[in-house]
Amino acid sequence: MKLECSKDELLEIINTVQKAISPKSPMPILECIKIDTTADGHVIFTGTNVDLYIEYNSKLNVSEGGSVALESKMFGEIVRRLPQGNVRITVSPQNNVTKIQCGVSEFNIQGLNANDFPNVPILDEKFRFSLTYTQLRRLMKKTISFTALNEGRKPVLTGSLFEIRQNVLNVVASDGHRLALVRQNLDTSIENNKFVVPGNTQRELLKIMSDDDEKKVDVIVSDRYVLFDFKDFQVYSRILDGDFLKYDSILSTVNNISVTVDKGVIMNSLERALLLINEDISAKSDNKVPVRLSVNSNKIDLNCITGKGQVSDQIPADVEGENLLIGFNCRFLMDAFSACDEDRIKLELSAPTSGCFIRDNSGNEGYIYMILPVRLYN
Repeated sequence: MKLECSKDELLEIINTVQKAISPKSPMPILECIKIDTTADGHVIFTGTNVDLYIEYNSKLNVSEGGSVALESKMFGEIVRRLPQGNVRITVSPQNNVTKIQCGVSEFNIQGLNANDFPNVPILDEKFRFSLTYTQLRRLMKKTISFTALNEGRKPVLTGSLFEIRQNVLNVVASDGHRLALVRQNLDTSIENNKFVVPGNTQRELLKIMSDDDEKKVDVIVSDRYVLFDFKDFQVYSRILDGDFLKYDSILSTVNNISVTVDKGVIMNSLERALLLINEDISAKSDNKVPVRLSVNSNKIDLNCITGKGQVSDQIPADVEGENLLIGFNCRFLMDAFSACDEDRIKLELSAPTSGCFIRDNSGNEGYIYMILPVRLYN
């Protein structure tokens, strides 16, 4: 195999494909990037951890076709430290020894047999739809922090539910203590359908996608895998099995207290409380120290006491309904508020033991967040 391309182009490809590779694996081949080339210049770079595959397709200067698997970390670091210019990669078909040259710099590293690399899944397509990069980023960024971080008793909650209903895509995430739902209209006609995308897949996708790009990504769904097709590269992800939460019944809760506050003001108050919480190890690890919100006629009194001290604050608010004292995990509130688009945030509550609902203040129901309270004992 012999190929040549610019350092910058090769580095972009490696950085993208590496998102699918675990740094440590019991199988050395899974720590590799596979390179497949044909004599017509078609080159495919692939990385995987078996649950996630990223395949990058490119047209490069290929003088001899072939394939090899190169240890991802070493390959990436070598290319990153090469001088600017064209990188030439030559692989011996007899022993997979790979020569990497750029200018006067030259490396010779041992590659592995590409035939031992796992094959990318072949999808039996059920349905597909398209989103812009901006839309997909928005859906994931507004929900990813609400997914469970460990499997526990319900592994499906480590992912987000993508559910299509009447040409509207609902993305729902929950860790059992809070819930997020974000909606996006689809420009297509699809029967009602759903699938669950792992949180780890979404985190890697967020690293890859640009923030303000109107390019399209095709989402292609089969029984076991979902493919995000970005044209230059494709991301294949295993779909999580299991029954997700019945979120409709949760979101249909009727609340009799409505509170509207300035987003910046309440976020600043929560950040001040978080200063003390971050200094208290027990508060951080065991969620033992909630922020207390006392809702009154025209304000919210915020109070937090930790082993390191106490903070009190007052937040102007428009309140409709009765007074209420309720406690919450400070970080949960901040995650929800920071995901809201408007400068004014609307909270709906009913009782000290019932969830707090944060809704789209514009009235178009583009998103809803729900956070369960922390029981107050004194």
